[in-house]
Amino acid sequence: MRFHVPDGVVRAVNGVSFDVHRGETLAVVGESGSGKSVTALSILGLLPAPPARVESGRIRFGERDLLTLPEAAMRDVRGNSISMIFQEPMTSLDPLMTVGRQIAETIEIHQGLSRSDALAAAVAALDLVRVPEPARRARQYPFQLSGGLRQRVMIAMAMACNPRLLIADEPTTALDVTVQAQILNLMDELKERTGASIILITHDLGVVAEMAQQVVVMYAGQVVERGGVHALFERPLHPYTLGLLGSVPRLYSSLATEPGDDGEDLREIPGIVPSMRDAIPGCAFAPRCPLATERCRREAPPLELKRSGQAAACWESGRLGMEHAA
Repeated sequence: MRFHVPDGVVRAVNGVSFDVHRGETLAVVGESGSGKSVTALSILGLLPAPPARVESGRIRFGERDLLTLPEAAMRDVRGNSISMIFQEPMTSLDPLMTVGRQIAETIEIHQGLSRSDALAAAVAALDLVRVPEPARRARQYPFQLSGGLRQRVMIAMAMACNPRLLIADEPTTALDVTVQAQILNLMDELKERTGASIILITHDLGVVAEMAQQVVVMYAGQVVERGGVHALFERPLHPYTLGLLGSVPRLYSSLATEPGDDGEDLREIPGIVPSMRDAIPGCAFAPRCPLATERCRREAPPLELKRSGQAAACWESGRLGMEHAA
């Protein structure tokens, strides 16, 4: 995916490849600016063109390549076969429509129900996501609901047509810890009930460990590591993945527990994500990587299978594995 802007071309996403199987949760992680949300929006064709342009590749959903579908066919896919939960409900919900009417509109479009039947189905959808007093809440506007209830409305809207794939872009951003847990548990229950697959975009590696079966780690618009969640947490094969894991706060190791004990400082990844306006020679992570060699700075490593079910784009994966194991 490229963005053609007046002062150049931004190479937002390059060569991203992954599979999502039925009933599976795949987590996409990485720093802000790594291309996670652009990847998700590209799947549904929600990026404005211009300036956005897919230069090459395919997005296969079942037997169809979504990139070849006309806009009318894509409108049938969005909200029906594939749904998305956005980061901030208040920017996605219409402030001038009741939440029940907004859910009903989706059902009317994709399932062909009458207005009254669609409203009844909307109330049932709110009840399914455990919104208290769903009939009353359906008559309210987004500003009348708490952040947690608005997020439940978004999930109800996304699940109303029983999609085969749900894309959740930071679905618990700005929610308190208790509500976050409720929302994540709800998504997991709905996935088990309907058999849907989930692409979960998040910064929270704790959420990844709890929710996902597969993980894709993105950096500078590329996949740098991909594999099963347990293998990736136990033995990461890319220095960036190891850096992300090392920056997670740990209650007993990062906080002082005894008088006079300074505890252990959080580890950080030095430097910043590179600009995507210019071509990057070699590995994009090399300027921040403690294992980088001259080859890393000169040649871009391909994403290769390093161990069973675990791939990484790193020339030094062998060294990293030995050092992490030690």
